Amino acid sequence: MYFIEIIFWISALLFLFNYFVYPLLVIFLSKVTHDDHLDNIEEHADLPDVSLIIAAYNEEKVIKKKIENSLQLNYPKDKLQIMVVSDGSDDSTPDIVKTFTDQNVISLHEPERNGKSAALNRGVEQSTGKILVFSDANNDFSDNALINLIKHFTDPNIGAVTGAKHIYTGEDREAAQGDGLYWKYESAIKKAESHLGSITSGDGEIFAVRKSLYIPIEKGYINDDAFITFNIVKAGYRVLYEPDAGSYEDASKDLIDDFHVKVRMTAGGYQTLKHERSYLLPPQSMFAVAFLSHKLLRWLAPHFLLLIFITNLLLLGDSFYQLTFVLQLAFYGISYYGWKQRKSSILPSAIYIPMYFSLMNTALFFGFMRHLKGQQQVQWRKAER
Repeated sequence: MYFIEIIFWISALLFLFNYFVYPLLVIFLSKVTHDDHLDNIEEHADLPDVSLIIAAYNEEKVIKKKIENSLQLNYPKDKLQIMVVSDGSDDSTPDIVKTFTDQNVISLHEPERNGKSAALNRGVEQSTGKILVFSDANNDFSDNALINLIKHFTDPNIGAVTGAKHIYTGEDREAAQGDGLYWKYESAIKKAESHLGSITSGDGEIFAVRKSLYIPIEKGYINDDAFITFNIVKAGYRVLYEPDAGSYEDASKDLIDDFHVKVRMTAGGYQTLKHERSYLLPPQSMFAVAFLSHKLLRWLAPHFLLLIFITNLLLLGDSFYQLTFVLQLAFYGISYYGWKQRKSSILPSAIYIPMYFSLMNTALFFGFMRHLKGQQQVQWRKAER
């Protein structure tokens, strides 16, 4: 029983470290340290040429709005190149993009679909900007997003900057509440990591990168933003988080869509871990320590939860473990009730949060199994717009 108890407590402590201790630790350290980068920003420096590269696959419902948003951004028009790569699209997306050619929007389209990473590589090949800004078709940028991203590049030590992801609220969007809470939580961690050095991964929805540091994404690589982040950090540059560069999008209409996205991204995360294992294990930098603490332990959370549940079941002879087991049963019972009731009524936070947490951790476990089986999914399973 002693060995089982050790497994219980190690699993519980690693889970708590990832969700609570690590975030609180980096936030505290960021409050008591000074970031020299803030002294190197030149507020009135000349703005560089920027290429905004939008990946769009069958996005006829949203691409017009995205282009209009891009054209209205607060950035000199003669220094902003807007490109839409719609490879593989068999709807009207390419035709809609071409209606903006008189406003210098460039349409890149090939009939064959090779995945987002291949599309980004094609866009970069034909880009002219010194700074690349990657984006998706289903999000809007805040008016000053580009200005707030680009200002950091006056510091030569900065290789990339990502913005803040926000979720529009909407009662017809099942994932809005969970997505919104999750990204607020992640934003606090990223802000602290950025202050201390580098964030553990950029967000492909709003990600600015020095073109001189861009290495074409390898074929078959799933998490393109992680690939870019690692290459920049290993080259000796920082990757920052800019909360005042906002990206706004609707949550998924159905939580099942969120589930599949999380499965794919988690499988991609394990792919990244395998690809970068010599750099991460053993960790060779503070970035590697942060990545293992923030990302890897998060992907392993369902494994910890499963071990906690099983070992707790074997320790029921002790009153303390009887209590912890009852609490777990209550939590998962609430989660199951929330899942069954999610379409019939608006769930209170006390029910929605356990349900969303359980669903996303289930997706993390499925992502691990997908990677284990070698069933990588290079192409997106599109969510309903």
